[in-house]
Amino acid sequence: MLRRLAPALLVLAIALAACGGQGPALTDPKEIISQGLLATREASSLHLDVAVNGTLNIPETGGTFDLGGTTAGGDFDIVNKRARLTFSVPAFLDISGEAIQIGSDSYVKTSLTGAQYVKSTADATSVPLDPSEAFDQVEGFLDEEGVVSEKLDDVTCGDRTCYRVLLTIPSSLLGEAGTAAGVDAGAFLGDFLVIDLQFDRENLRIRQVATDVEAGEVGSIGIVITFSNYDATVEVSPPPDDQVTEEGGLPF
Repeated sequence: MLRRLAPALLVLAIALAACGGQGPALTDPKEIISQGLLATREASSLHLDVAVNGTLNIPETGGTFDLGGTTAGGDFDIVNKRARLTFSVPAFLDISGEAIQIGSDSYVKTSLTGAQYVKSTADATSVPLDPSEAFDQVEGFLDEEGVVSEKLDDVTCGDRTCYRVLLTIPSSLLGEAGTAAGVDAGAFLGDFLVIDLQFDRENLRIRQVATDVEAGEVGSIGIVITFSNYDATVEVSPPPDDQVTEEGGLPF
């Protein structure tokens, strides 16, 4: 009898392993973030979409810009340092455009500059096609005093289920980075920056990063970044030579 059942038990064991291969659910929010960032770092490529909403006020001029409809999206070949990104910012002269990055060469065209791509070349080490540096900065905050990580209920993310973690960072810890960029982090962010993170429960890779910033007189800004198509083949080529110029520059 046992011999007759053995093949069926083996098939059942394999099926259970395939369905539950990701292991037990994680409960520690710091562990979810750390393992999620580690898993995401291993990606060879990814697609991301950015959506921005809210309002931006310019106190000096009294102008207010509705950021609704501001979007960006593109494919990134991290291993080969290639990317193509399109963007649209209706609030600022209804500008839209495309950026192509191939190694240290950048090609950018916008609705303000016409059909030609403007080519520029930068130090290859400064090309921001590897998200590891940003992940290192986020992970570096986890054990800082005043930083709070909280695991919320799991959520549906597309056709998957995701861990959801809130990471709350005091703006005082962001002061050094803000000062380097000429920004008063405290005035812009208030007391805290709250980042809403979603990680795929199956492979732990980031699926979404979101934050809402209430910046007082500056306005309120919401940002949602969605990640997908990990490890997919990314085809990025330079524009044809007759569509490229290295003269002049961008008008902004």
